[in-house]
Amino acid sequence: MADHNRASARAIEVEIDTCLRALARHAPGGTVDRVTPTARRLAEFLRHCRVDRLGDVTAELAEQFVRSRLKSGLPAGLPTMHDRRATVRLLFRAARRIGLASGDPTLDLRLPCRSSLTARPLTDGEIELAHDVALWSLSSRRIPAVWALAEATARGAELANIRPIDLDLDSGRVWLHGGKRTCERWGELSGWGVRVLRGRLTEIDAHGFIVYAGEGRESAGQVSTCSAISTVLVRAGLAGEPDVRPASVAAWAARRRFDAGASIADVARVLGVRSLDLAAQVIGWDWNQ
Repeated sequence: MADHNRASARAIEVEIDTCLRALARHAPGGTVDRVTPTARRLAEFLRHCRVDRLGDVTAELAEQFVRSRLKSGLPAGLPTMHDRRATVRLLFRAARRIGLASGDPTLDLRLPCRSSLTARPLTDGEIELAHDVALWSLSSRRIPAVWALAEATARGAELANIRPIDLDLDSGRVWLHGGKRTCERWGELSGWGVRVLRGRLTEIDAHGFIVYAGEGRESAGQVSTCSAISTVLVRAGLAGEPDVRPASVAAWAARRRFDAGASIADVARVLGVRSLDLAAQVIGWDWNQ
């Protein structure tokens, strides 16, 4: 038994380390550092379950890991379970790329809502997973371009109205023209978003629109761009979460700014909303806490 455990520990740790190195080649900087502790815990869990290979991980085992107790013995909270699931999904996407697995054992794993919000902010892990699955097709960068603009807080009809002239990629920002519920403002692009949009500009007319070329920008354009975001959420396995919606992307960007020290007034400006109460609601912040 001891010899088997040592051998399986080496085998599973080698595979997970290989996946982490593969992930580092595709994911944004800092991703591997963030997911490594959970990946190490997964290796420990699989060793105790006598699983030698990632390809042998079943849906039942994946769910047991995601829901397993903390080292303190306390039950895992919902944020921890969601973070574990996102990490396992990232690892298995890397494993499929390099031939260590053929599926995703968390594909049908549904968790309770993280919040009571209509559209909660996504987590950093979920954003990283979305970056990975958004680049599903190499034939067009439209869908990842929609996601990149959504990360800059563009929503609804704003997305359909953005032209190449609105981009300032050297400064990592985009001018958002506002809409019925939002004000004009500069949106901050992620490094990933800048790279995606540079590629998108090679595919479109310099005088056209970036992600929607049809008529009816206030209606059909909004439906089309929100559908593109939903496509990424489906690919990431997040579409089944009742509190995850296209607006969750902008909520992530705003919450990230708030957690970095921005005031709620700054958050309102980032979101382009006039109400501080609405800004607090979007990021899930309770004034009374």
